[in-house]
Amino acid sequence: MKPTKTRAAKRPAKRSFNGGQRNPIVGKLLDLKYRLRDTYNDENNTMCVDTLKADKGYVMTLISDIRENNLTKLSKEDGLKCNGLWRKYV
Repeated sequence: MKPTKTRAAKRPAKRSFNGGQRNPIVGKLLDLKYRLRDTYNDENNTMCVDTLKADKGYVMTLISDIRENNLTKLSKEDGLKCNGLWRKYV
């Protein structure tokens, strides 16, 4: 018997509230920002507050740059820095 479909169906792109395409990089950076916030608010936090604020400021500038310039990729240095932050704030 011959199959009825030869290709997989295309899924519609997810839309954000402003009508544009969602950027997966921004979502991941927001998750990192929330993790930094949770670490800052944690009662058993032993990390330096200045370091946490600097890291959160770095992530926030990345988010604003990506949103303003419609970037789809991070530079290698930014990616390595963010990966290091994920490891640091597990």
